[in-house]
Amino acid sequence: MPYTVNIKSHKKTLRANKSDTLVDTIQKAGINLSVYCDRKGVCGKCFVEILEGALPPPSKNEKYLIEQKKYPPNYRLACLYRIKGDIRINIPEESILQEAVILTSGLRSAVPVHPAVKKFHLQLPKPEISVPLSLMEILERHLKKKKLQAPSGLLRNMGRVLEKSKYNVTVVTYKDKDLLDIESQNTQALNYGLAIDIGTTTLALELINLNTGETMGFTTSLNSQSIRGADVVSRISYSFKDMKKLDKLRDQIRDDINSMIDELLKKTQVDPIHVYDCVVAGNTAMNHFFLGLPADTLAIAPYHSVFSCLPELSSRELGLRINSNAKVYIAPNIKSFVGGDISAGLVASDLAQKKGIYLFIDLGTNGEIVLKTEKEIIATSTAAGPAFEGMKISCGMLALPGAIYKAKFEDKLKTYTLGNKPAKGICGTGLIDLIAIFLELGKVAPSGKINGKLKKILIRNKIFISQNDIREMQLACAAIKTGIKMMLDEHHLTKDRLDGIYIAGAFGNYLNIKNSMKIGLLPRIDQDKILFIGNASLAGAKNMLVSAESRKIIENLVRKIRFVSLASRPSFQQRFVEALEFSSTL
Repeated sequence: MPYTVNIKSHKKTLRANKSDTLVDTIQKAGINLSVYCDRKGVCGKCFVEILEGALPPPSKNEKYLIEQKKYPPNYRLACLYRIKGDIRINIPEESILQEAVILTSGLRSAVPVHPAVKKFHLQLPKPEISVPLSLMEILERHLKKKKLQAPSGLLRNMGRVLEKSKYNVTVVTYKDKDLLDIESQNTQALNYGLAIDIGTTTLALELINLNTGETMGFTTSLNSQSIRGADVVSRISYSFKDMKKLDKLRDQIRDDINSMIDELLKKTQVDPIHVYDCVVAGNTAMNHFFLGLPADTLAIAPYHSVFSCLPELSSRELGLRINSNAKVYIAPNIKSFVGGDISAGLVASDLAQKKGIYLFIDLGTNGEIVLKTEKEIIATSTAAGPAFEGMKISCGMLALPGAIYKAKFEDKLKTYTLGNKPAKGICGTGLIDLIAIFLELGKVAPSGKINGKLKKILIRNKIFISQNDIREMQLACAAIKTGIKMMLDEHHLTKDRLDGIYIAGAFGNYLNIKNSMKIGLLPRIDQDKILFIGNASLAGAKNMLVSAESRKIIENLVRKIRFVSLASRPSFQQRFVEALEFSSTL
């Protein structure tokens, strides 16, 4: 005979069988109750208030947790409570699994906060002469873990920490199997991780509270590897079969990231010792350089990477200035030049779960395109060059204060700069607007040639666009345009069948859709179907940091994605040449 479980706080009445656990009954009803310690009764995060019905005596740990949290005596852990009759309960808000809001420019998604790193505040018993358990055995018994793995440095200091704190400690675990640290007293609130986006041109870093999913701070920087070349091909060439040069690239990127970490932790007043987890997302070459792995195989057919998915690495091994036992997860590379920035972007956009036909396009130095159909997901990459980021342009610059990022023509040319600062140069979106305007005014021909005798067009204050600048943008647009067309052809699709296009990359934040269509960068479809999602790589890294389950999901998805090599297709070169015309469309 089933019993009833009345949940006052959620105005629900559930059915349960004898000896069912309360936590399972609650979760089956769709209530997201926290199971932080995997139902072992040690974390104290699934307390419920028993209003009516059986109230069994609290376990030793329950009693300790109730006293610590100053709960009334009728509170019990739902994971330990066995149903033996009708009950009426109340679920406090703090027992509900929190969700972190992951934001990109045009997307807002809620992710359950369930990080790989967890902290448990424990009052451990001292070893007894009658039962001389080892310190690790005491920990395993209290955490109800069969076997914990611990680094030697932690084992060396364990006894000293336990004695000094009188066995009142906070234990830091990773994926419920690795022991990362043991800290005196209660430090549960101090639990942080880093989401890191390694771009070819720029770097971005976000400090996350792993308990809540809240962003504590954010910083960006230029990638100092740029002195070795503006694109990944230049850097691969620089380090090709030369380990010393490869080490230089590795050291540059790690020094950049450490400087950003130092700056951000100082600004947020977070101790590096309390940063236990990192998720790094970068394109395939950047991932290799960060790890100090040769990218030679990316330069030679069949253009393969050293790795796709890796187990978590050690922060000590990678030289990051955070907790020495912290873990570092690299967002998996998909294939060739479709890297971890794209797999992270797929996590952020949740593309695989959407019904319909969608394109995901990352407009950067290396343009990546993912097509999601009803049957499969395919991906490709195309060398767009650095024009979208304002590089290799006469007066080009990144999207920084003073960059012309937008232009209009209303009787006369009007330009707008970031931060309303005096114009210093032109970033990628500004260049697109200007070329679209000059095409319409007849100053630039569809072939890309500047009409008349002039070889450059003056914009303002000695800032101009040269013939070579236009050629650079032609090449970038043609690469993306050809990639989109050939990906659609792969499934005999036309642009009209698309349910949406996601544009990733910081470049998309200021992109004018109408002007992008004028120059042929984007297909001419309903503008409402195009959504800019900003730095989806960083958003996906944050997602994987907050929710460890996201890492399993993307690893499984990466194995299913089919890679399409455009360069190997006989028609690619001809289609690329045809796409150089600004007026050409998909």
